[in-house]
Amino acid sequence: MDDNNSFLTNYADNMGPETAPGPGYKYEEKSGFKKPPDRSGGSSPSRRAPRYLVPAAVAAGALLIAAAILVIALSGGGVKVLDFTGWSLNDAQLWASSNGVLLKTDSRYDDKYENGKVISQDVPAGSTVRKGDFLTLSVSLGHDPSVTLPLPDIMSMTMDEVQKWADDNFMTKVRITAEYSDSVPSGRVIRYEINDSAVAGKVRRDTPVYVIVSKGPKDAASVLVTVPDFKTMSVSECYIFAKENGITLFVAEQYDDYVPKGTVISQSVKATEKVSKGSEIKIIVSKGKMITVPDFSRYTKDEAASVAASLGIPAAVIEKYSGKKAGAFISQSLEADSVYREGDYLELYYSLGNTVAVSSYVGQTRDSIESWAAALNAQGAGITIKVTTTVSNSPKGVIIHQDPANKTVSVKSTIKITVSTGKIVYVPDFVDGTAGPNRGYDTAVTREEAIEMCESLGLIPVFVKESSPGRLPDEVWYQSLPAGSETSAGASVTLKYTPGAVFSVPDFTGMTKAEIISAGYGAKFTVIYAEYGSYVAGQEGRVIEQSVLPGRTAAAGSKVTVYLGPEY
Repeated sequence: MDDNNSFLTNYADNMGPETAPGPGYKYEEKSGFKKPPDRSGGSSPSRRAPRYLVPAAVAAGALLIAAAILVIALSGGGVKVLDFTGWSLNDAQLWASSNGVLLKTDSRYDDKYENGKVISQDVPAGSTVRKGDFLTLSVSLGHDPSVTLPLPDIMSMTMDEVQKWADDNFMTKVRITAEYSDSVPSGRVIRYEINDSAVAGKVRRDTPVYVIVSKGPKDAASVLVTVPDFKTMSVSECYIFAKENGITLFVAEQYDDYVPKGTVISQSVKATEKVSKGSEIKIIVSKGKMITVPDFSRYTKDEAASVAASLGIPAAVIEKYSGKKAGAFISQSLEADSVYREGDYLELYYSLGNTVAVSSYVGQTRDSIESWAAALNAQGAGITIKVTTTVSNSPKGVIIHQDPANKTVSVKSTIKITVSTGKIVYVPDFVDGTAGPNRGYDTAVTREEAIEMCESLGLIPVFVKESSPGRLPDEVWYQSLPAGSETSAGASVTLKYTPGAVFSVPDFTGMTKAEIISAGYGAKFTVIYAEYGSYVAGQEGRVIEQSVLPGRTAAAGSKVTVYLGPEY
């Protein structure tokens, strides 16, 4: 111990003699850290390995990411697939090669795509594939030669029709040759041969078919016809030339803004060229300038007529009521922008308006307002007349109320009217119920009297001439409406009467009333007895004067007034 260390010196002094170290002891300075006890039972190198694995894993992940980035960079992110439908197989292979895509193909027959063309693909167009991926294409083998078709009536066909049949049905072995024939017209089939009889009436696409068509008579073929300039001829002249020279003429028409209608525009064989008889020549004839039907909704009624006339379109402007205002366009019979054809007739409809003025028909007959409505409805209106009837003093059939009246209303309005059935009248008794002999016109009603009775009541008599036993001439013996029944003025009543007779009026002068009745004159005339105006001595109760002169003829039942002298 350092004798000069005051800390140790003081420490020893304080401890006393029993605890103080002796001169032979020394203190060793050591760290206060104590190593923890080893619980593993010994040291192990594996406990230290994780310190080196973590950096290795990080390095490996970085390498993988870098490799992926490199692959993506080298591959360009994939290849976008195109629509190869209709491509040739060679073009598709070039594309696949340049884009690093592997191509697989399968084949099948197809009538739409020719041999070697792509029909479909297994990866839709617009999709993305990686380089090195497979893309499968279906490639056409062309038309299937094994397809069986019905055999047409070749003998009734022309050469062009046979060729068209072969082309339309993809026949691969149809051969057409021509030879002269005196009996078969030029261009028609003479005969044909088929080297396959497997199926009657049918042929395969690859069946050999040999067709021989006529060139016409050999002599006629040697005669050449100089083709004229048909453009200088009328169509009828063209037909005449063709007929006279054995030429088959086909005429087609087309519109032309500059060549007049009916004029030849062109011909299939040039003028001055020579053709064999039986040859076919086609000419195109002008239909004139094509006229397009305008949209007349852009024109007023007056303008429309002028426009149609300027275009040469026969037209009629028709006005009718509609839901549109007056003068507005409604429709046209020929569609706008359609081509006008000769013989077409254009009808243009314009509105008369959507309202009508209704006058008052009160005091007029029901027929008058219904005729007015019918005339409007014939022009497109929809006026309805609703009728109710009632008894009134107005004549039968006369309108006594109307709603609306003296107003402007819609063309689809309903107008209500009340019509009089006439005033109530009671049917009189036209028939004398005491039929039999010894009767006179004093109780019977004649046709003339019936007329007067009907006129006073407003009834309409309908007379029927018919005999009845025990009835006087011209006497009414039947009525269709019962006496005393209620009816309206203007009603009809059927009256049957006995056929009349004509009598000579006697001289009643000096006769008494009793003598007149006793003589039976009451069965011939309607005798009316009246008093004479002044007293005449000796003529009391006797006829002094009569209304119808003696000797005159009068119808049975006619009224004859006799004037009797007063009694004083």
